[in-house]
Amino acid sequence: MKKLCTVMMLLALTSAVWAMGFDWERAVSLYKQGQFREAIAEFQKVLAEYPEHSDSWKFVGLSYYQLKEYQAAIEPLDKSLTLKRKEGRNDPDLLRALGQSYVAVNQYEKALPFFETLTRAQMNVAANFYMLGVTYANLNRANEAAEAFQKAVKLDPKDGESWYYLGVQHFRAGKMNDAIAALRLGVGADPKNPEMLGLLAEALLRHAASETDERKANLLYEEVVKVATSLKNVREDGASWELLGRAYLAQKRYTNAEMTLSRALEMTKQPNAALYFNLGFAHAQNKSWARAAEMLGNADKLNPGDMNTLYYLGYVYENLRRYPDALAAYTRAYETSGRSNADLKASIDRVTPLVKP
Repeated sequence: MKKLCTVMMLLALTSAVWAMGFDWERAVSLYKQGQFREAIAEFQKVLAEYPEHSDSWKFVGLSYYQLKEYQAAIEPLDKSLTLKRKEGRNDPDLLRALGQSYVAVNQYEKALPFFETLTRAQMNVAANFYMLGVTYANLNRANEAAEAFQKAVKLDPKDGESWYYLGVQHFRAGKMNDAIAALRLGVGADPKNPEMLGLLAEALLRHAASETDERKANLLYEEVVKVATSLKNVREDGASWELLGRAYLAQKRYTNAEMTLSRALEMTKQPNAALYFNLGFAHAQNKSWARAAEMLGNADKLNPGDMNTLYYLGYVYENLRRYPDALAAYTRAYETSGRSNADLKASIDRVTPLVKP
């Protein structure tokens, strides 16, 4: 009987709002036209007369959401949800908007119940599982995130974002084969997604570096070059050029690597030590000793004490016959190694007699 009275009150309230004529209709029309500020003002006129009108609260919240004022959206959306539950009504759109608003303000614990409810209520909607996966991922619940993204891509194999985030979860867990498989399918669904292309190239590089079968490793490196080239064509910036240069470096195509990494350096506002090191290494392989010394020297300034940088810097100085500099670099590298690296000790012994008193 109580539920029936609630329904009758709701019908009477809705009729009254409609009887007001222009307020409700104008508010809805403004919302549909994307005039969200004006829509909020009109819906608030309705709510001034009928403060329990759940759909007006909903549209106020949705208007704030469309304006990307997510914190402001939460209170009216929550108010609408509370009223609708009292009325015995379910509204998946409200759950989704509330969950997404909490995600937008980084309140993932509060977002989670909404998406868990949605995925139980709408088990065939891929977007719900995608958002559930995003929420789990931000709560560092990696296994549950991967499971949610798996369900999302099963429901919608063309959902590139879910493939990407599934790949991210596998990549972070060190599951390179699974990451590569997911990201390949993701690139198939969204071939111009720069984040997807970049992560796929990184995963392939790591997997190839650990591959003991040379033939398989070479195939992986060839794929890296193709993927990195696609990335450069989609997003031509320093990071894309650098990734392609690293791919060439892994293939031992040092001339290509030198040219590509040089381009990356030109396009990068604040080069890091890794870029300088890789470019210096490519120059050294091409016997461009002076340029190699310059790049490796820059790498050493940004990351002093790195053993690999110091080792190659000593090697380059030695080829430049700058023996005191070579000895200093080898000695610093040897100290960094804990005075335990036999190759560095041999280099020191080789160069020491060449240093003039």
